[in-house]
Amino acid sequence: MRIRLHRLLLKNNFLSPAFVYNKRLDANLWDADMRLRVLPSNSLQMIVWHYIAYMQSAGLPIEDNDIADIFLHGSTSNYYYDATSDIDICIVMDTARLSSAMSGMNIYTITKALQIAWMRKHKISIYGRGVDISIVDVHTPKYSPGVYKVGPAYSLARDMWIRRPNRIDATEIRRLRNKAGKIYRQYKRLFRACYKNKMSDTYLDTFLSRLWTERRDAYDRAPLQPITPETMAFRMMRRCGVLNKIKERMDKIRNKNFTLSV
Repeated sequence: MRIRLHRLLLKNNFLSPAFVYNKRLDANLWDADMRLRVLPSNSLQMIVWHYIAYMQSAGLPIEDNDIADIFLHGSTSNYYYDATSDIDICIVMDTARLSSAMSGMNIYTITKALQIAWMRKHKISIYGRGVDISIVDVHTPKYSPGVYKVGPAYSLARDMWIRRPNRIDATEIRRLRNKAGKIYRQYKRLFRACYKNKMSDTYLDTFLSRLWTERRDAYDRAPLQPITPETMAFRMMRRCGVLNKIKERMDKIRNKNFTLSV
């Protein structure tokens, strides 16, 4: 079974699942003093403000002074970035005006839908990385005062670290890798079951939801340290291509369910 899975991974040109922990931040984005380089900083701010202007043009009551901060977070602000990492940007907004005007509606669902439509119109890439944008309310930090996302955060608007990344020592990384390896192997067994038993899209969706939920729950237990066994296992699954493979299969099944024939 292991040999067949290995051949399947090679056949689909999957990357090695090894978890990457780098000695330095991504040199394309960060200089030697851990300051965000001018070109990517300006580019990211331009991209985000273009998206904000798009929401405004779509009729959302958002004013420029509603934007409290814009910060970079996620793996590209830390040492565990790899070839699959996007650049994660968070817009900290005072949503009172928007919430009042759209009472009873989920403003985050609306802004996400607009983001998807906007990104379909624009091919966005910074040094080969995609850009993912989220919005949070300035008055409702998720984890603790001023903490809207887990781990390090770098303010684009203020050109400064809100929370700096801290390297984990080699002993702790080995411990985390051992735990992550066990979780990853468990995920792989479920992955093999998907293919062996030709599971439905509902099962596959449940499988993906489990991965996301376990990753999110690990964040909730350690909001300032995003490098957890669950995070590592999730990234290993993504790095070796399994997540994309499952999504492709789900799309194929669902498209087949909605295909008309003569």
